[in-house]
Amino acid sequence: MVKHYCLVGVGSRGLSMFAQDLQKTYADVARLTGIMDINPGRVQYGQQVLGDEVAGFTDFDEMLDSVPCDVVIVTTKDATHRDYIVRALERGKDVITEKPMTTTAESCRAILSAEQRTGHSVRVTFNYRYAPYKTEIKRIIKSGVLGELHSVEFRWFLDTVHGADYFRRWHAHKENSGGLLVHKATHHFDLINWWLDLEPVEVAAMGARKYYVPERMPNHGERCSACSVSDECAFYLDLDADDKLRSLYRLNEHYDGYYRDGCVFSPDIDIEDTMSVIVRYPGHVQLTYGLTAATSFEGWQVAFNGSKGRLEAFEPEWYITEKDQHSFKRRSDKGIRQPADWRLSLPEQPKPLDELDIRFYPLFGGVERWTVPHVGEGHGGGDRRLRDDLFRGVNDDPLGHAAGSRAGAMSVLIGVAANESIRTGQFIRIDDLLKD
Repeated sequence: MVKHYCLVGVGSRGLSMFAQDLQKTYADVARLTGIMDINPGRVQYGQQVLGDEVAGFTDFDEMLDSVPCDVVIVTTKDATHRDYIVRALERGKDVITEKPMTTTAESCRAILSAEQRTGHSVRVTFNYRYAPYKTEIKRIIKSGVLGELHSVEFRWFLDTVHGADYFRRWHAHKENSGGLLVHKATHHFDLINWWLDLEPVEVAAMGARKYYVPERMPNHGERCSACSVSDECAFYLDLDADDKLRSLYRLNEHYDGYYRDGCVFSPDIDIEDTMSVIVRYPGHVQLTYGLTAATSFEGWQVAFNGSKGRLEAFEPEWYITEKDQHSFKRRSDKGIRQPADWRLSLPEQPKPLDELDIRFYPLFGGVERWTVPHVGEGHGGGDRRLRDDLFRGVNDDPLGHAAGSRAGAMSVLIGVAANESIRTGQFIRIDDLLKD
C-alpha cells in the first residue's frame, strides 16, 4: 500500500532528509504529493529539485485540500511545529516531525492533547536512537551489566564550524528555537531517557554566552555579506559560494527578509554557547550534562555508573587542528571564502575510525570491551535506519527505537526546564510543566 506524504518546510533538512529520499528510495511504498513553505522562492526551488509532479504551496490548508495526504512531515522553524502538528492532526492526518517536537511546555501540552483528542499519531525523528553505536549502548544497559544505576555523565561538543552555524541562523533566538538546550540538546536528552527507559523528575541548569560574543569581533556587520571586517573573520560565510545555500536562501531573501549569514557575534543573540544541566530521574538516578558550542572537535562522551561498575563510550566525529585553521586563513587571505562545509576540503584531516569502543569497568577491577563498526553516513547511520522505520515500518522493535509524542515532550521539557532554571536559579519539576 502506497502512502501519500506532504512536506511542510522546504529547507535543506526537509529536502535532503525526507523529500528527495522519498522519491529515490521509497517510491514503492511512498509518494510525495505536496510541499509547502511560507517563502514562495523556496517552494519554487523545491519543485525544481523534486520535479513538477510535486505540487507546491504557500498555504497549509490549501495543500491539504488539494492533494492526497495521509502523513504530514514537519520540518519548519522549531517554534512553528506546534501549529502545523495540531492542524494536521485535526485534519485527520498522522504526523512525522523533526526534533525538537516543539519549544515550550504549553505547546507540548497542546500536541499531547490534540493527539489524544483526534486519535492520530505523532512520530518524532530521533535519528540518534537508530545509530548502531548508540543502539549497542542501549542493548548493553538493558542486559543489566551495570546492576543498579546510580548516575550518568554526558558531554556534547560542537566545533567552531557546526556550533557557530547556530549563531548565524534563526536558531540564535530563543523565541524561534528555545536555544541549544531545546533545539540541539533534545537529541541528547532523548538518548538518555531512551537508554535509561526513564522519564525526568526535575532539572537545574546554568548557561552563558562565553565565546560568540560581540567583543570578539569589534566593528562587525549585521551579516557576512555586508561586513567591513569579513576578511579578518574566521566565521565569514559566503552564501554565493555554495549553490544550495544560494538557491535556497540568498535568492529568496526578498520574500521574507530571512538571511542565512547573520553575524555570529551579533548583540541581539540570546542563546547560550556554554551550558551545564543536572537532571534527577526516579530512584534518585542523576544526570550531569554539558554542552559547549565552541570546541576544537565535534563529538560526545557518556559514562554510566552503577552498583556493578562503570560503562563508557566516546565518539569523536571531527577534529579541527591548528594546521587546519592556518590553512583556512591562507585560503581566506587569497579571497577564497568559506563554503557550506569547508571541513571537507581541508588537507590532512584524520581518517575516519574503523570501529568505536564501548568499555565496562567492573567495580573491582578489569575491563570488558565491545567494538562497533564505525558508520560514516548521516548521524552515524541513524538517518537511513530511521527512514526505513518511518516509511517501510518494522515488525519488531525490542529496544523501542520508535519515538512518539511522549518521548518528544520529555526531551523538550528537560530543555524548557533548564532554560527556566537558568532564568530563575531554581530547580524546575517536570510535572509542573505538564499542568495546564
